[in-house]
Order: sequence, then C-alpha cells, then structure tokens
Amino acid sequence: MSDESYDPKELFRIKTVRELVAMIPRVFKVSWQVSPPLIIFLGSITIVTALVPAATIYITKVIVDLVFDSQSMEMQWGIVVVPLAVIFALWIGSSLVREISWVAEDQLSERTFNSANEMLLRKTSKLDLAFFEAPKFFDQLSQARQQQYSLQRLPKEIFGFFEMVISMSAMFGLVSLLHPFASVILVVSVIPRFFLQRHLTRNFYWIDSSLIRNRRLSGYMEGILTGQGTAKEVRVFGLGDLFIDKFLNFRSKYIDAYKKQHLQFIKYNVSLDVLTTLGVGAVSVYAVLEAVRGEISLGTLIAVFSAAQQIVSLVGGLVYRLNSVYRFSLQTSRLFELLDLDPKSIDGSLEPPRQRPVFLEPNGIGRGISVRGVSFRYPYTEKEVLRDVTFSVPVGSKVAIVGENGAGKTTLVKLLTRFYDPIAGSIQLDGRDYRDYDLESLRSSIGVVFQDFNHYSLTAGENIGVGSVRNIEDRPKVEQAAIQSGANVVIDKLPQGYDTMLGRTLDEGIDLSGGEWQQISIARAYMSDASILILDEPTSALDSLREQELYQKISRLSSNKTVIFISHRFSTVRMADIVVVIKDGKSVEVGSHTELMSNKNTYYTMFQTQARKYQ
Repeated sequence: MSDESYDPKELFRIKTVRELVAMIPRVFKVSWQVSPPLIIFLGSITIVTALVPAATIYITKVIVDLVFDSQSMEMQWGIVVVPLAVIFALWIGSSLVREISWVAEDQLSERTFNSANEMLLRKTSKLDLAFFEAPKFFDQLSQARQQQYSLQRLPKEIFGFFEMVISMSAMFGLVSLLHPFASVILVVSVIPRFFLQRHLTRNFYWIDSSLIRNRRLSGYMEGILTGQGTAKEVRVFGLGDLFIDKFLNFRSKYIDAYKKQHLQFIKYNVSLDVLTTLGVGAVSVYAVLEAVRGEISLGTLIAVFSAAQQIVSLVGGLVYRLNSVYRFSLQTSRLFELLDLDPKSIDGSLEPPRQRPVFLEPNGIGRGISVRGVSFRYPYTEKEVLRDVTFSVPVGSKVAIVGENGAGKTTLVKLLTRFYDPIAGSIQLDGRDYRDYDLESLRSSIGVVFQDFNHYSLTAGENIGVGSVRNIEDRPKVEQAAIQSGANVVIDKLPQGYDTMLGRTLDEGIDLSGGEWQQISIARAYMSDASILILDEPTSALDSLREQELYQKISRLSSNKTVIFISHRFSTVRMADIVVVIKDGKSVEVGSHTELMSNKNTYYTMFQTQARKYQ
C-alpha cells in the first residue's frame, strides 16, 4: 500500500497554469515517440507560415511606396516586378503548404490518439481489482477516456498558438513603424481578453469535472434503453419513459449550467470587444494624422492600417488558440493523472512480494493450498465478508465450498485467485504465502471459471481459446478442451463449427443458451495447463442431471488436477473429497460428506432441507 492514498478529490483538482506548462514537454514527448519527422515538419511549417502575413504586408508597403515615388519620374517596372513576384510566390506557397500541413496534422493526430488509447488500455488492464470496486475510480476513468482526444488535439493547438504569437509579434513590429507607443496601446487593449478567457475556461472545465458523475449516469440510462441485455425488461415492465425522464433530467443539469456560463461570457466579451476596437481606432487615427503631416509614407500608412486590422483578427484567433491550449491541457492532465496512478494507492490493492518473488511452474505444485485464519472486507466498507476462514486443499483433491447466498463463497474465490489479499491471516501454496510468489506465474497455475463469466463476440474456437491466449490459434488444443468440458456437443451443432461467430453483436453471430455458454466457459479452463481448477458455480444454468454428468466428467478428466468448486446442489457436492461449509463468512465445518453428515450440524441440515424438495 502506498503512503499516498487514492484520493479522487485531489485528482479532480484543477491544475495551475504552472503545472500545465510543465506538462507540455510530456505531451510533445508522446508525439515525438509517435513520429519525429511529423513533429519536425510541423514545427518548421509553423515558423514559416507565421511570417507570411507580415511579409506580405511589408512587401505591399514597398510596392506602394515605389509606385507613389515613381509618379514624379518615369516608372521603373523592373524594381516593382520582383516584390510582386515574391507576393505571388508567398500566396501560392502558403496554399500548398497549408494543404500538406493538414495531411501531416491529421496523421500526427490519429497516431497520437492510438498511442493515448494504448497507454490507457495498458494502464487499466494492470490495475488491481480494488480500483474497479470504487465508484469514484469509474468517474476518473470515464473522464480520462473522454479526454483521450485532447492529447490528440493538443500538439496541433500548441503549434497553432505559436504560429499566431509569431504572426502577432511581426504585426506589432509593423505597427511600430508608426510609433513604438502604438504597439503599447494595442497590447494594453488586448491583454484583458486573455485573463477573461482563462477565467471562463477554468469555469467551464470546473462545470465539466463536477458533473462527470452526472454524465456517467446519463450514459448508464442511455445504455439501459439501448442495450441488448436490458431490452426485454425495459419492454415487459414499460421502463422506457422512466429511464428517458432520468436521462433528460441529468442532461438538463448540463444545459442549465452551461447556459449560465455562456451568458456571463457574452457580457464580458462584448465589453472587451469595445476596448480592443478603441485601441485599434486610436492607432488608426494617429496614423492618418501622421500621414497628413508627411511624417510617414503612404505605404507605411497602408501597412499600419493592414497590420492593425490583422491584429484585431489575430487577437480573436490567439485568444481562441490560447483557450484551446488551456482547455486541452486541463483535459489531458486528467488522462496523465490516470496514467500516473499509483497501483498501490487504493485500499485493497495487492501487496508486493515480501522477498524475491518465487516463480511457479503451472505443474509445479507439490502439496496444495492452505487457508489459515483468513478475514477480508472490501475496500471502503466496514463489514467483514470473511472471518477466520481455515481449511486445506491437498494437491490432487476435489474440494467443494458450500453455503447460503451471501455467505462469502465468491469472495473466497477472489482471494484464492489473488485478486485481493486478506486483511488478516494468510493463503499459502506449498507452504509459502501467496504474496511471496510472482503474481503472473501464480495465476497461470490456476484455471478459473467464474459465475459471471464473459460472453465474447468472437468465434466459438476463440471463445474457448481465450482461456490460454498464447494457444488461441492451436485448434487441436481448443478441440481437446471442448471435448473435456462437453462443449464439443454444442459446437458440433453450429453451422461453421469452431469458426461460428457467437453473440448478437455482429450480424452473423449466433447466440447460445445459458447452459451452452457455461459449457464454453468451462472449456476455457481446460485450455490452461494449470494444476488447480476453480469452478465458481459455473453450472447454475444447467439442470441437476446435466450438472452431475458434467462434474463426473470433470472429476474423471481432472484426475491430475486439484479442483475447487462451488455448488448449491448437494448431489454434486457428494463427489468432493473435502467439503468446506461457509456460514456468515466463517468456515463452520470442514470434512468429507460422510463425516459432515454424521456430525448432523450445518451441512446435515442444508443437505436434508434440499433433499426434501426432491421427495
């Protein structure tokens, strides 16, 4: 556990300008890793295109002065042709460069987006399960996923910002041809706009951050109304209007918040437009007076007029670019916050190995598992789900875990697969604490079929092959796993056999019944070479006869494996060598079926109660 605890409130704090500026090199580091040539090209193009408007205005001034001066003498066309040719070349060159730069920007943008996606997916796939038990983490993850495009856009906006800064600097240089003080007047008239835009951008972003839970809930309501899994109940219970009203209620909060902020923006923005116009107007009037007195040339007057008007346009563009850079930097910071998230910063995260990690071969288990005085509670909760649970699983044995719903059986499976560490006690494998083993090698030694297993929109063969990704293309191994689990009977009925697409996500997909899907899931466990097989009620969708047949088959084909299974059907439980009874989070009985029946305690009562249902 890290000294720095997981604190979403701190993570959602709006970064200061200094923090955001310090983040910019990291942004370009990501883009540089994506494509160094594109960064170099776009950086060079930014400088060149930024100087074109000022160069065009200055050359126009030169042409006007040459033409005006030639009125008192014979026109020298030779000296005018060169600047005219330069202007035409700048126009054509700018158009060509603009088209090329758009292609380059698009390529950099898409590649950066892919890189951001990859980084986020790799990060989330390695976080402990404890994060996914914390609702506030989903707020953070939701915002980070929404802001991936910000990292994609930010380099382009930064290049655009610097292009406008260079252009505006060149325009101020032209205005200074009139008088150095003229540039000061324009600067003073535009500076307030930048502070206003920063303030409003922070407000807009604060609204967006504070309403992230609201946005996630509206997405949840939308998913209920459009999801395949919820479609039946929505129609049977007439839930459409209920969830539509909830969706609209969440969205209306967004609309109201942004409406208030936009009205405030309009009020201040109009005031600053007037200030900027007065500044440009003052400079223009002064330029006209200077020209009348003969203090500046006609070309300089035109250059000052053009530059002043360009500055008005550039101010708007620069404010927009600065706003975009600031906004995308704020959003990108959310992505980086998740990428920088300390995996050990949350309650319930797995402890690192307490010594040099032990690497375990899948078939290298000698004695088995020992659960000693294990207690556990989920992060951010007070109730202990498990309390002082103790039992052993000898290698090669078949162990059944039974108990009422909510007794803690599935939680025990999470500990046996080391998704969590106990808060007290220990789980040992061959006499060593779980925490002493390399996590990846430990999990590769355990094959699991979860109660809430996934239905993947993949082929039947791939749905089995995911049980051992490195062997997913090994058709003989996939077929053998299907035979061992009985899933081959299901697959033989499919139109393309193992190549049949399953699920309704794709048009050609074929959906299976609950029992058929469960047999597919059990086949996944057989794809693994693991010595331990854990079955968390994987047969709940099968009738009692089919379940018993399947477990008999599992028992026969798993003679060289240690099997731990959870089941509510005692006809199946009788096949176990050892039965562990969990009640209210405690292991109240451990022994064989015969021993526990003779004790006439909890197990006996549960067995007799179920038996009477079949009499």
